[in-house]
Amino acid sequence: MNVNMKQTSPSRVIKNQRGLMTTEMALMLLPFMLMLLGVMEFGWYFLHQHTLQYATREGMRLALVGEILNDANGDPLTREASIKQVIHDNGEIGLMNIDQNKITMWRDANTDNNYTGPLTFAELAPNAGNPADYMRIKVEYDHKFLVSLIGNLFPNSDSVLLKAEATYRNEDFDPGVI
Repeated sequence: MNVNMKQTSPSRVIKNQRGLMTTEMALMLLPFMLMLLGVMEFGWYFLHQHTLQYATREGMRLALVGEILNDANGDPLTREASIKQVIHDNGEIGLMNIDQNKITMWRDANTDNNYTGPLTFAELAPNAGNPADYMRIKVEYDHKFLVSLIGNLFPNSDSVLLKAEATYRNEDFDPGVI
């Protein structure tokens, strides 16, 4: 059986594929860049979420022992202001500027662990509680997206509200020292 096959030269094969690599690169570059930006954006998001939880936990640690801080002039702050200052300072680790007005503290009258907060936080006066009181701290932060394309996947296109909450029981500190 004699089959006459036409031989093609290697230079002819290369000639026909001249724009193939450019086309493949153009088709793969967009999904690759979207994936890379997505990884960076969600890394930024999780950094903020973790930092918010860390800052809330550090504020809670200061609160439960009844410690207070001093301001820049050396004057003692209130317990509430001390807690808010610690949360704000620890938030700066993750490049966050936590608004101190979005930090809420309240005495938990419901010690049955139902984890419900007050109906309206606006009516609460700042309160760090007395010795042996069960307390809660709630912190909120508006996370701004770096890439608007990723932000469009969420209902509020430019930011998402992150929340962290801690429940603790004050140690038996001496309120007269404060």
